[in-house]
Amino acid sequence: MKRFQTFLRKCASSTLISLLILCTGCAQIPFLGSSQQPATNLSMQVEATGEPGVYRVSGQTNLPEQTLITVQAIRALQIPGRDAKIASERSYSILARDQVSVEKGKWQTLLNLLQSSKNGALETWQQSNQALALKLQPDNQVRFLAVTDPSGSSIEVQSKEGNQATSVQFTADGKSYLQTEQFISIEPPTTKVATQKTDITVVKVAVQPVNKATDVKEQTDAAIPAKALMR
Repeated sequence: MKRFQTFLRKCASSTLISLLILCTGCAQIPFLGSSQQPATNLSMQVEATGEPGVYRVSGQTNLPEQTLITVQAIRALQIPGRDAKIASERSYSILARDQVSVEKGKWQTLLNLLQSSKNGALETWQQSNQALALKLQPDNQVRFLAVTDPSGSSIEVQSKEGNQATSVQFTADGKSYLQTEQFISIEPPTTKVATQKTDITVVKVAVQPVNKATDVKEQTDAAIPAKALMR
């Protein structure tokens, strides 16, 4: 009987020690959900304003107040006749750029994709295309891009929402930044070839013979009177 009681006491002690270890482990490992930070939200909407080339880019975010967001409109370009090895590579033209700050969870800006020129309102690459006699082939979509400044803290976001992609990017030194983008089909404006017309102005000048002019007097070698010198 005493042996049985001793056995029960040992079992009870072992169970108590196991429970203490288990509880201690629970205290050291917090609940995973409580330590996770909420996902960062950065949305973007692109709307035409009705004015040629001008678009309103806006969005909502839970980033801190006065966080700077760089907004750009970019069009991809291809150069025909390139070598086959680099045919897949593209050049890019930044049509417009602006930097805005977050205010009360919102941000907004206007981007003008066109620049005034002597041939009308054109995109920047079109002006260079005419000046350098290039034959760049533009993509029919414009990429609207919004990025935050690089930060050392970790960021967690949802990967995709509708036709808008939001992702976390990293710099060469390991810093992370938030990026959201959206592609909009926008055809570039039609270029106008300037034609110069040569205007010839004919000016008619009336010429009067000198011998018939009324204000021309006949020259003489006669001496000038002394009275004329006194005047």
